[in-house]
Amino acid sequence: MKKCYKCNVSIQTSANTCPLCHSNVGNDSDSYCVFPIIPTMYTKHRLFFQILLFVSIVGCVVCTIINYMVTKKIGWAWFVIAGIISFWVTFIVGIKRRHHFMKLLFSEVFLILIASVLWDYFTGWHLWSITYVLPFLSIAYITALFFLRIFIKNIFKDYIIYIYINCLIGLIPLYFMIKNILTVSWPSVICIIFSILSFLTLAIFNYHQMKNELERRLHV
Repeated sequence: MKKCYKCNVSIQTSANTCPLCHSNVGNDSDSYCVFPIIPTMYTKHRLFFQILLFVSIVGCVVCTIINYMVTKKIGWAWFVIAGIISFWVTFIVGIKRRHHFMKLLFSEVFLILIASVLWDYFTGWHLWSITYVLPFLSIAYITALFFLRIFIKNIFKDYIIYIYINCLIGLIPLYFMIKNILTVSWPSVICIIFSILSFLTLAIFNYHQMKNELERRLHV
């Protein structure tokens, strides 16, 4: 004797589906889970994650090939790879720890940046920390915030203030360009443009939310 748990009827049949609702049937003694199966975020957006992973891998490979073809060694490509890995780490941690990840994210940005500057300083100050790490790090984290905003709907208040701070961090390379400190400027140019466009997007599409949140935070 088989049973359709959806119709809650016993069926004397050799078929594997219910003749009423066409659902799968099981033995009458089988246990039935009363809890619904809820698809996870990864299941619902599986194609998006696959495309994003594919683009990330292609970006790493292309940058590595271009770097090697131009300089016959792998140099700045490591920073691009590190930025993409940093984006994925932040993205995954943000989804799993969505309630406190904004503070974690900002702390991560700050610690990586400070560690890079100190490493660069004590190894001869070759400026790679402010030439490559700072711009690519800012781009990676602003991108991560925008993607996380799509999937996590209840982070808007923290999202406003932290993406605003990250946009300001992304404008720091402008100072180094004005002072003619950098020998390679294209990463900083990309970072500055990216930060300005991100801020404009926030200001145009979320002006009232941004204004209210800044007033609440700054008490103005």
